[in-house]
Amino acid sequence: MGKWFWGILILAIVSLILSLFGPWSATRHSKMMGASVAEALSAEGLDFATVDMSGNVARLMGTAPNEVAAQRAVKVAEGARCETCKDKDKSWHVVKNKMDVVKIATASPYIFNATRDDAGGILLDGYVPSEAIRQSVLNKAEALHPGQVTDNKVTLAAGAPNGEWGAVVGSGLDELNALERGRLNMENDQVVITGFTTDPVIRDRVNAWASGLDGNYAYQGASNITVPAMASVNVGEIKSETVCQTLFNDLKGDNKINFEYDKAQIRGAESFDLLIRLASAGAQCGDFRIRVEGHTDADGSEKYNQWLSEARANEVVKFLVDNGIGITRIKAVGFGEMRPIADNSNPEGMAKNRRIEFIVTRSE
Repeated sequence: MGKWFWGILILAIVSLILSLFGPWSATRHSKMMGASVAEALSAEGLDFATVDMSGNVARLMGTAPNEVAAQRAVKVAEGARCETCKDKDKSWHVVKNKMDVVKIATASPYIFNATRDDAGGILLDGYVPSEAIRQSVLNKAEALHPGQVTDNKVTLAAGAPNGEWGAVVGSGLDELNALERGRLNMENDQVVITGFTTDPVIRDRVNAWASGLDGNYAYQGASNITVPAMASVNVGEIKSETVCQTLFNDLKGDNKINFEYDKAQIRGAESFDLLIRLASAGAQCGDFRIRVEGHTDADGSEKYNQWLSEARANEVVKFLVDNGIGITRIKAVGFGEMRPIADNSNPEGMAKNRRIEFIVTRSE
C-alpha cells in the first residue's frame, strides 16, 4: 500500500479518538449531565431552579422561595445521575449554588384572622410562614366553604411563634366552620375564637379545643361563644385590645340597651341579657379598661340631654360592676347630643342616636 493510504488511515484513527475523547465529547457529556440535573429538579417539583452547565460544574440559578427549598435543590442536583453518559453511576459533576432566596419580612405582632358570616362565607387575612402553608390554609378554607372564600391578602412573613402555626390555623378553621358565625383571631401565641351557635354541644366542643391549645400546640387559647337563652361559658383570657374591642362590638351588634322613656332606668330582658354577656366578656379582657359612652338624640335641651347621657352611662357601669367588672377598670362618659351617627330630623335617625357604646382601652 502507498504512503497516501497509511496517511489517510492515521488521520481517520486520530479523528475517531478525538470524537470519543476530545473536547467535542466532553461538551456533549456536559450537556447530557446538565439535562439529567434539570430532569431531577423537575421531578421533585423544584422548577424555580435552572441549570447552567459548564464542563463538570452545574450552576443552579433562579430564585428559591426560602433557604430550605434552596438547600433541597442543591441536594437533588448533587444526587442526579446521567443515564446516557459513560460511567453513569459515578457522581462526576460539581454543583454550585448561585440561586437567590426570597427574603420575607418579619411581622410583629404575628396575626391571622378568619371571619365567618351568617351566609357561610369566610374572609381570611394575616400572616403565614411559608407558601406551602398559605396554600394549605386556602385549600382547607375552600374545602369547608366552597366558592365562598375571600383571600384578603394572606401574606408570607417570618415571626411565627413556632412551627405549629399552620396546624393551629387549620384546626381553628374546623372549629369556626362548626359555628353559625364567628371569628378566629391569632396574635403571636394567643388564639381567640368567638361567635354564635344555637347548639350548646358545639359551644362545648369549641371551648374544649381552645382549652387544649396549650397542651397540643403551645398556644394560649380563649373562647367566647354565645348560645341564646343560656348563661355564658367562656374559656381563657383575651390579651389583645383589638380582639376585645371586636368582641364587644360583635356582642352588641345591632342590639340596644333600652331605658325607660326620659329616664336612666334600664328596661327589658334583652337589655339585661346583653349586659350580662358584656360583663362576662369584660372579665376575659382583664388587662383593659372599658369606657361606657352615653349618647342621646337632639330632642330636648342640650343641657338635659347631657345629663341624661351621663346618667344612662353611669347606670350601665353600675350594672357591669355589680356583675363582676372591677370598678377601677370602667368609667362612664356622657356626650349628650354632640356625636350623632344618624339624622335627627326623623324618628329612625333619632333612635339610632340614642345609644350606649363600649370602648376598650389599655389605659385612660
